[in-house]
Amino acid sequence: MPTGTLIVQTRAARGAVPVAGALVTIFCPDNDQTPCVSIRTDSSGATAPIALEAPSLADQDAETAPPYASYRVNIDHPDYRPVTVLDTAIFSGITTVLPVAMIPPRSVDELRKTIVINSTETGPSGSGRE
Repeated sequence: MPTGTLIVQTRAARGAVPVAGALVTIFCPDNDQTPCVSIRTDSSGATAPIALEAPSLADQDAETAPPYASYRVNIDHPDYRPVTVLDTAIFSGITTVLPVAMIPPRSVDELRKTIVINSTETGPSGSGRE
């Protein structure tokens, strides 16, 4: 199957500070409970390019299936709240850069409370499309 590429960029302090050592786990589209890839961010806060399966645009029928594969991406670092990005679209032959803002907890209770971003939603909690 053809592939697309994903690069996850983690930053904190309103984008001023890279978050090195964050664990990025990508879940397979056909089984949302099975991790496809686990990788850590480098000193720049980014992962190395990750090749992920995506349908060929030439072979897709737009009426029956979307022209992309949809992945769930979890980002975890002990100093920040975990983040889950749902429905990350990966297109064949294209590099997708996923910027993720890492937010420190305000309290111990908030430390493990996951921030969920659904890219198919509109408005401030989703992709911003409206």
